[in-house]
Amino acid sequence: MNATFKPSATVDARGLSCPLPIVRARKAIDALQVGEILEVLATDKGAPADFRGWCEQTEHKFLGVVEDEGFLRLYVKKLVPETKEKGQLFEREISSQELARRLEAGDTLTVLDVREPEEYEAGHIPGALSVPIETLSEFAAKLDRTAEIAVVCRSGRRSAYGCRILQQAGFEKVVNVVPGMSAWSGPVEQGGAGAAPAPASR
Repeated sequence: MNATFKPSATVDARGLSCPLPIVRARKAIDALQVGEILEVLATDKGAPADFRGWCEQTEHKFLGVVEDEGFLRLYVKKLVPETKEKGQLFEREISSQELARRLEAGDTLTVLDVREPEEYEAGHIPGALSVPIETLSEFAAKLDRTAEIAVVCRSGRRSAYGCRILQQAGFEKVVNVVPGMSAWSGPVEQGGAGAAPAPASR
């Protein structure tokens, strides 16, 4: 793998063992903006597996590992703000099963998928628009403010953040889909991320 990532911050965790590299990374990523990249220098051979697991739990994106001379460079892209809040992540929620029932019944709502393009391409709700979380603020200008919008990600954390972005932009009929694609049992399409098309209610 070529070191093509441009980190916004670096944590030197060389000589440390689990869980200290994760602990230091968690503190450092708090100071980053969504979309920025954290680089972690580590000598713990178990660090790649530890960071993959941490990213799955937190909805950050593990970009990969680059071997340097005697140590590893690990790269993590921040996709959601850290939060200490427990329980419901957004005031209006809809279950993945309820969303599937409403789409099956032909309800009119716009579905935004805020996962990364490769996640969308691997499998998404038919008709959902691919709008990665870091592009949502800009894309919001293209959305109908009167439409009901369901925001979906893998677990419901990134989409909750997406709901708050839309709410702050003045959208009132926004719902968070929980727990997102991790529990989706409706139809799935693959491919087709590309540039998000002009939104249209379905």
